[in-house]
Amino acid sequence: MTGFRRDAQDHGVLGSVRLSQLVREADVELPAYVYDVDGMTETLRSLRHAFGDAPHLVAYAVKANSSGTVVRAFAAEGAGIDAVSGAEVELALACGVPANQILMSGVAKTDAEIDLALYKSILAIQAESVEELVRILARARATGHRADVSIRLNPGIEIDSHAHIATGHDSAKFGISESDLTAAWSVIDGSDGRLCQVGISVHLGSMQLSTEAYARSGRKLCDVARERRTAAPSLRYVDFGGGFGVDYGGESTVPPSEFAHTCVRTLRDAGLSDLMIVVEPGRSLVAPFGVLVARIVQTKRSAERRWVMINAGMNDLIRPALYTAKHRVELLEGAPQAPDWRVVGPVCESSDDFGFHPLGAEPTGLVAIRDAGAYSFVMASEYNGRPLPSEVFVKAGKVVSVSRSPGRKNWLERRLSS
Repeated sequence: MTGFRRDAQDHGVLGSVRLSQLVREADVELPAYVYDVDGMTETLRSLRHAFGDAPHLVAYAVKANSSGTVVRAFAAEGAGIDAVSGAEVELALACGVPANQILMSGVAKTDAEIDLALYKSILAIQAESVEELVRILARARATGHRADVSIRLNPGIEIDSHAHIATGHDSAKFGISESDLTAAWSVIDGSDGRLCQVGISVHLGSMQLSTEAYARSGRKLCDVARERRTAAPSLRYVDFGGGFGVDYGGESTVPPSEFAHTCVRTLRDAGLSDLMIVVEPGRSLVAPFGVLVARIVQTKRSAERRWVMINAGMNDLIRPALYTAKHRVELLEGAPQAPDWRVVGPVCESSDDFGFHPLGAEPTGLVAIRDAGAYSFVMASEYNGRPLPSEVFVKAGKVVSVSRSPGRKNWLERRLSS
């Protein structure tokens, strides 16, 4: 079995091995992230299988977890990459992802990033504004390259998600609205062949717990693709985006395969089954298979209030502070049980708070912060002089690689030399 679970003695297990044993084997200081790479690749395989014989590309949104071990594992399974920076493009290439399976998204690509995409001949630069199309055309002319581009449509659809991770509504900075499509087509069609439109894409945002809004945006996307196809015979793919939700504890969601089935049905109903389906999952492939292991420093009681203070903070996992997200916090040794304690970190901010969790009468030892495989280490910082945590990667029940924390001494030396 993959992911976090408990064995017969109620010890926290990742994959098939106790987390306490994995931390000892890796010989890392805590806090540390531990990842079940097998669980990630199995989820990717299941998603790809759900497309059946439909041409498709799973372009992993590498911003969710950019570790080389994870990217190489996905590349070996045939995944592509959705990158949002030049550095992520270079990471994907270095990890063995073919250039023709890499997309570059993002609303403010620099000229240098556009040039990199042109020189590396990636699958497409996904343009998010008419003004960006003009800039891509200028760089194509300046470098003597043809730019393969995709238009990211903003469909004007709201989803039931946190405001900071909803991207497909009218006031979002992302994508080209329907009212601006005529201007976008004008730039492409007037480029003397320097811009070649190979795709049309959309992305509503993260944590979609059902396929309803995803299907609506897909239908709108396919309508635009069908109307555009005569003028753009170079069109090769329709990109439905990602945002597949995961269960952070008690949330009702659907598996990634249901989103794949939605794509296949929507494209078939639109009469576009010869085009390749592209999806851009990130969180759903990695979040359930990462755990942040931390140490309880002390408890605190005051009247009826009780706190558990751990040595991991918002600098290590900012999602609760940034999105009011709740990650389950559990003792490594012992199943969850009353009473609840408020779990907080060491950072000098009131927002350094992981919420209330059932940790028993007198919690001690180590805790696991669950579902931390996505948007966790990648968003970490060294705030308050706290070094980045280590990362431990597990396959087939063994530690296969460790990315060690730079440590406090490294932070101190860099600050003193600045």
